[in-house]
Amino acid sequence: MEPTSQLEAVFASIPNGVIVYDLEGKILRMNPAALTLFEIASENLYRRKSYRQFVRRYQIRDENQQPISLKHWEINRVIRGDTALGAQEDTVMVHLPSGRSIYVIISCAPVFDSQRHQMGTVCVFHNITDRYQHELQVRRTSTSLLALIQAIADIPTLIDRWSPEATLLLPPAMSFVGQQLVELIGQMLACARVFLLSLGPPRDHLYYVAMWGLTPEQEQRRRENNGRFALSDFLDEATLAQLSANKEVRIPHDRVRLPFLDRDDLGPLTTLWMPIVLGKQLAGMLVIARDDLQDEYTPEEIALVRAIAMLIALVIECVQLLNKVDGTSGRAFVLQEANQLINEFLNLASHELRTPLAAMMGNIQLAQRRLEALRKRVEELSKTASREVEQVRQPLEHASESARLQERIIRDMMDDARIQAHTLTLHKKPHDLIKLVRETVAAAQRQAPERKIVLNIKYTGETVPIVADADRIKQVIDIYLSNALNYSPADLPVTVQLTVEGSVARVSVHDEGVGIPPEEQEHVWERFYRAKGITVQHELDLSLGLSLYICQELIKYHDGGVGLQSVPGQGSTFWFTLPVAPHQK
Repeated sequence: MEPTSQLEAVFASIPNGVIVYDLEGKILRMNPAALTLFEIASENLYRRKSYRQFVRRYQIRDENQQPISLKHWEINRVIRGDTALGAQEDTVMVHLPSGRSIYVIISCAPVFDSQRHQMGTVCVFHNITDRYQHELQVRRTSTSLLALIQAIADIPTLIDRWSPEATLLLPPAMSFVGQQLVELIGQMLACARVFLLSLGPPRDHLYYVAMWGLTPEQEQRRRENNGRFALSDFLDEATLAQLSANKEVRIPHDRVRLPFLDRDDLGPLTTLWMPIVLGKQLAGMLVIARDDLQDEYTPEEIALVRAIAMLIALVIECVQLLNKVDGTSGRAFVLQEANQLINEFLNLASHELRTPLAAMMGNIQLAQRRLEALRKRVEELSKTASREVEQVRQPLEHASESARLQERIIRDMMDDARIQAHTLTLHKKPHDLIKLVRETVAAAQRQAPERKIVLNIKYTGETVPIVADADRIKQVIDIYLSNALNYSPADLPVTVQLTVEGSVARVSVHDEGVGIPPEEQEHVWERFYRAKGITVQHELDLSLGLSLYICQELIKYHDGGVGLQSVPGQGSTFWFTLPVAPHQK
């Protein structure tokens, strides 16, 4: 094969979109992957046209959905000849002419001739839409679950608004709880629609308590028909009997009667009806709608929906009991029992999130091991083969990092929920703090081998004895380290230091980042707080602003303290203290 033909074949086979520009920013070449990515029929449509003309065809936004000005793009810097920083990346959302939106990482670099004179620019577009949307769904699910827990925690403040004679599942004052529940289901199970229905007067007539996945007009039409039709107007006798027996029912769209709706309103959706039973009586239903073409509901999904239906019944019974019991101690007992059941629900919800994540991590790690073995076998082969292996390796690294990020989000979400419900359990035992610090630093170094982590033990003794939950202390150190690595330049070290003064041990993590302004330092430990104006190194950091708050709470559980020292432009030092075990000092 001629060298030119070989180069053309390589260019055409690159899986990422590639666009080559001249010194004026005019398009010279677009590979097939770029044409497909940007929905362009032919390369000739944009050849010799400015990248500005090309970009005008699309709506470009950043990760926060804010419009991006062309002057802030890295391609401008490269075309201007500012190549001191080397290749740089942007992560953007591109709204395509077809109506679809994609997320891409854009990497731009100068192209030099043999004399090191810049002759153009090459931009590579890596499509991360699937990964980004999956992570976004995890974040939205996490947010929904946190909002649900907060809503349940607020119920005692609304007791006075509850009428013992209320006939619906949830009165208007507490409808927000139902709304959080349906949003949670919709996010976790990727449903088209979710309904929380109540039976009320006249006998067994249907009321819409909460809805998800509908337009405002569709919601309004349903609310206008609240109480006008009986459940028997929608379902046949056999289905009603199953629901009354506390059994879930799967109903194809053509078997659901719609007394006040057009058939097109439901569309080709298959519904799962989950009964909500109070005192052996059918009181309402959770209804989930999915496209007929999707897979059947799995046993795990059905178990999750049933758990939420039971949680709804629990909320109602809890409120009713709170109205009946007298005195502070009685109410405290009821709330304690409610927290216990809520915690069981959280365990099930976290399992539903973690199970597919664990499977994904396992597959990624297996693929990475096989790829490493392949890389060793092809080291002596051509550069082209090595590049092909590298093109496979990089997405796997991104996927692995993505899975670790999701795992951290889920962990933070569940810890926060248990802290709010006062159900967090620690397993305290004697441990050596030096060993815990060393193990955590070693694990972080394995996860980020390209970064330099310096460990400085300023203590002459062999051990620093503490009584603690080892996993939780490691978790705090890991969060400090992760933040330091994410929010500091990749070419500068992160320093971990352990000191002991009297009966107090102190662990600190210092980074060389931009620092935190004084007016923000007092807020960093607040729940859901994220510092403004700080650039994170990981382009898909979807954290919820919980990590430092959780660190503070975990250290409080250990009778210690947390703190921060930061000077803008000189980095930040996050620290925590723990009491040294008195009898072994």
